Amino acid sequence: MNREIALELKNLVFSYRPESILIEQMNLALFKGEAAALVGPNGAGKTTLGKLMAGILKPSSGQLIIFGEEGKTLPLHRIAQRVGYCFQNPEHQLLAVSVEDEIAFGLKYRSAGQDHISRVTESLLKLFEIERLRKAFPLNLSWGEKRRVVLAASLALDPEFIILDEPTNGLDDEQIETLNRVLGGLHERGIGVLLISHNQSFVEINAQRILQMEEGKIVNDYCL
Repeated sequence: MNREIALELKNLVFSYRPESILIEQMNLALFKGEAAALVGPNGAGKTTLGKLMAGILKPSSGQLIIFGEEGKTLPLHRIAQRVGYCFQNPEHQLLAVSVEDEIAFGLKYRSAGQDHISRVTESLLKLFEIERLRKAFPLNLSWGEKRRVVLAASLALDPEFIILDEPTNGLDDEQIETLNRVLGGLHERGIGVLLISHNQSFVEINAQRILQMEEGKIVNDYCL
């Protein structure tokens, strides 16, 4: 494993209100190319921690270092170029009027060339077996289809690290197998992954490192 740090938290504190601290004095490093899983009970702070590492939430104090840069100084669109994030609820990320436009959305925002956009979009439509849905309105899809579209759109931007919050929710066994293959491909390409999941078998297949979280703290950190 490449031990160069991708994401690092230093004495990070987060609270929505001063009297209600959710994460206190968190110190954690995630490395380039590693496959880690964040596990723990509901309410432990897993989703909050994932959003902090993706720059969606800002720490109350302490530091988030993103590939060597101070996270507080980086606008969200700069962070998103390197760190992808898939919400637990895929509807929070659906913006376009068709599936193919959803996948291409970020690339168009970056002013990528049309040939590149078309090539990437077609590849991801095929990979996630959603070619027949290319013209469909994303919000009209099933939950599992929405999840696949959001993941495809995130991967279209070729992030160096990606955080997936409960990615197997709404997927059947066959779709989970497809996701397993995708994650294996990301690992081969050196893309780091953090899986936030209650699905133990999925975690065991795809993660090398387990971070167990309880009450806003990492209480166990071990390798499989």
